[in-house]
Amino acid sequence: MPFIDLIIIVILFLYIFLIIRYAFGWINIRNISIQNYSPKVSVVIALRNEESQIDNLLKCLKYQVYPIDKLEFILVNDHSTDQTRSLLENLHLYNLQVLNLPTHKSGKKDAISTGVSIASGDIILVSDADCSFTPNWVGSMVNCFANDDIKLVSGPVSFNKQKGVFQSLQTLEFASLVGSGAGAIGINNAIFCNGANMAYKREVFLELNSFEDDSTASGDDVFLLHDVKAKYPNSIAFAKNKDAIVLAKSMQNFNNFINQRKRWVAKSSGYKDIESICISYLVFFTNFSFIFLFFTIFFNISVIHFFMLFYVLKFSADLFLLLPLLSFFNRKDLIKWIFPFELVYSFYIILIVFLSFTKKFEWKERIHNK
Repeated sequence: MPFIDLIIIVILFLYIFLIIRYAFGWINIRNISIQNYSPKVSVVIALRNEESQIDNLLKCLKYQVYPIDKLEFILVNDHSTDQTRSLLENLHLYNLQVLNLPTHKSGKKDAISTGVSIASGDIILVSDADCSFTPNWVGSMVNCFANDDIKLVSGPVSFNKQKGVFQSLQTLEFASLVGSGAGAIGINNAIFCNGANMAYKREVFLELNSFEDDSTASGDDVFLLHDVKAKYPNSIAFAKNKDAIVLAKSMQNFNNFINQRKRWVAKSSGYKDIESICISYLVFFTNFSFIFLFFTIFFNISVIHFFMLFYVLKFSADLFLLLPLLSFFNRKDLIKWIFPFELVYSFYIILIVFLSFTKKFEWKERIHNK
């Protein structure tokens, strides 16, 4: 048992050290606000069965505060089976192009690649059809590119505010993911980003795009980030600007939630970035250690002291990262959920990891192996 205790202590120490580094990485990120910087931007969004989102999407795009001659919108229909295609074809918006994927192509990666191939902007800005943006979204995201060394920008994403324990825990988990990704960028060791809000130079995408060789259902965001990181070190930034926040929709039922998380975790099998792989294992073994200690209590009650110490130390580290994040997203109401979230999360994440590699999942009415 002492040897196992030592292993668990080492794992916990490495986890705490990592989270503290991310917290300081978040603090180190500075808000960039530059006047009169307006490169040509192409907003590319893939859509599949999004008929209920078209009106809100059009409104968000229409009211962007950005020079109209420097902005274009490219919406790519991914074989929708509802009214998405007909609604798109009847949209009226300056500099809007609507594309339909050919029959031999499908999925978000193909949709983005198709959109980028005809884009005229120097900067590509991508998001999802069910998201909402502030009028200054485009400008706040592209400001980072005023530094010519920057090749890719990750943006902040949060969930719409909704009542309920299920929605609150989803939002809290999502904030921790976004914060970890941002903090990693803040220490110049990017590990992941979110495809609901990211931008990159078109020339870099065309140079590094490896989507055609990638069979995973997800990863249009993180795989590109890893490629950029490998080819152009220290060229990735995070847009720490409240105007850059994109609001997405959380899952409304447990089945969709599990499918979404399985999709997110499954893409980790395609990671080639060593730091990202190591961190994935560290997070897994930290949560596995927590569960191991929890069940050991039933056989050896004396372990409860070690378990409580583990719980408190992990909670303290996570709290150090989450507090400034929740303040940035104006979600301090979620602070009360952090302590119970710590207990639930370990069981949940181990389950998701297991399911993501052993069970198929459904997304956008398609079945994927991973």
